[in-house]
Amino acid sequence: MLPLLGFGLLSLVLSSYAASLDVPPAASFWVPSLPDIHQDPLHPLNIYAGHLSSDPHASEANPADVTAHLYFVMVKNRRHADKERVMFWFNGGPGCSSFDGLMMEVGPWRMDGKGGFNVAEGGWEEYTTMVYVDQPAGTGFSYTSTNRYVHTLEEASSQFIEFLRNFYRVFPELKRMDTYLGGESYAGQYIPYFANAVLHSELNIPLMGAAIGNGWIDARRQYPSYLDFAVKVGILEQNSDAWKEAKKRTDECMAEVEAITGMEPISVPSCEGLLLDVTKIRERDGPDGQKMCINIYDVRYDDVQPACGMNWPPDIKPVTDYLDRKDVVNALHAQDHSQSWVECRGRIHQELHERQSNSSITVIPSVLERIPVLIFAGDQDLICNYVGLESMINAMTWNGETGLGKVQTRSWSVAGTPAGTWVTSRNLTYAKIFNASHMAPFNLPHVTHDMILRFMGVNFSAILEGSARIPSSVGSDSKVVYQEASTETAAPVPTGKTPQQDKAMWEAYYNAGSAALVLVIIFLVIGGCLWCRHRRRRNLQLPVNQDEENIPLTMNQEHNESKEFRSRKGKEKATEVDEDEDSPIFNVGDSDDEDTYRDRRRD
Repeated sequence: MLPLLGFGLLSLVLSSYAASLDVPPAASFWVPSLPDIHQDPLHPLNIYAGHLSSDPHASEANPADVTAHLYFVMVKNRRHADKERVMFWFNGGPGCSSFDGLMMEVGPWRMDGKGGFNVAEGGWEEYTTMVYVDQPAGTGFSYTSTNRYVHTLEEASSQFIEFLRNFYRVFPELKRMDTYLGGESYAGQYIPYFANAVLHSELNIPLMGAAIGNGWIDARRQYPSYLDFAVKVGILEQNSDAWKEAKKRTDECMAEVEAITGMEPISVPSCEGLLLDVTKIRERDGPDGQKMCINIYDVRYDDVQPACGMNWPPDIKPVTDYLDRKDVVNALHAQDHSQSWVECRGRIHQELHERQSNSSITVIPSVLERIPVLIFAGDQDLICNYVGLESMINAMTWNGETGLGKVQTRSWSVAGTPAGTWVTSRNLTYAKIFNASHMAPFNLPHVTHDMILRFMGVNFSAILEGSARIPSSVGSDSKVVYQEASTETAAPVPTGKTPQQDKAMWEAYYNAGSAALVLVIIFLVIGGCLWCRHRRRRNLQLPVNQDEENIPLTMNQEHNESKEFRSRKGKEKATEVDEDEDSPIFNVGDSDDEDTYRDRRRD
């Protein structure tokens, strides 16, 4: 009986060990350092990165098949706030890498002009653990076989849910944290679908909110906004010949949109050229004879044709060069991706059959029933402009009413300077950001950081250091700012490893040791069983000492592992206005604060 008990327990341990091999330990994802990333030694970055299996049907695949593996970079929070939070970030495209967000927007560093990057304040990882995900498979450093690209938003959602299952197996401590989804542009399609999928999954994670910046959400209202936005910012003069031509083209597009019934379209092929048709008046010959056109992501600038904004922001070239370095790829554990990193991979968009999915505008109302949603918009973006987003909000019905209702739009300032406008109604917050582009955090990191901290409900009175101490206010709601004590002492010069680095190192050692501990247990079990059998053969006349022989089989096992066609950057499109000038939702758009900032903006 004893050998049967021993081998039964051995089988259980072996099964448990085999399961633990399905997902690598956290230690294998740790990134001790990155080439030419110059850090703050007092607040070093704690980074994990790599691939995770994300194909919900991977168990049905042939051994030779290349299944979906999504790539992620996780940067743990450098400073403590009132509680621990984690956000998963997505860029758009579809097919654009979330390294845009990491390297140029809400991440911890900015380029230094010498091929490297300096850690800078204003990154969202300062108080929140940020996880940047390249999805769907094939985007950025993620990979899959070409016959396994996703074709619908529902498939993309299933892929993300499978990624989360494996992510939480590697990092179970994050599952209890307040969780948020964030992103921009075409992520305006992804995020509502992903949020809905998480809320209806068995994951049981505390999803607390979602934030969408300059998102492509509602084609029916965002296409016609190109014309209205162009008039509002002075690109076109109403009733001019250029306006009439643009109006004719807009009407043709909208006739195609209105002909679509029974669903809400994500995009309409005949409308895809509308953006540049409306802004054709900005086409000109450059100083060197090169044709120029409007930058569709920041109307304050022009770009060469046919890029029209795809060369922007200027950081994209050094970021691409950096991520093409072999030492960087190795440090980021991205070797399994066989191709060079590219910002946007057009094949992903080509494979997405948008007509098979309803636009996310049909999903947002049900998400708003469960969690708060933030929609923010840089006011200099054309492709997913604020006029279209306001029109969408004004027409959307959620939580029993249509539009924002009679709530008052409030002015918002950061560091004593007008930052934008802010309004909240029935779980939806809308923030318009002055002097910001399609990639608002690129232009105004501290403003957008203040925005996300406010949206997440951070208790500023619990934060005594860092950029959260920058004064700001929304209406009469001013942030509490603590003053430094007058008895200042010199900051200690760091020697050796910092506490954060020690913690990360020991976490890595602990996770790596878990697998070794399992092997030790297995050998002890096998050795114990063989020893027991040997004693019984030699001493059949003696009674079995149950207590002594069970020692190897009942030892504590608590440590068994606890722990090319780059068409657009994110479906940068825009929308229809149908704006009611008397509606209180948009009154601040023409406020004195906005008029003041417009006098200062660059031409």
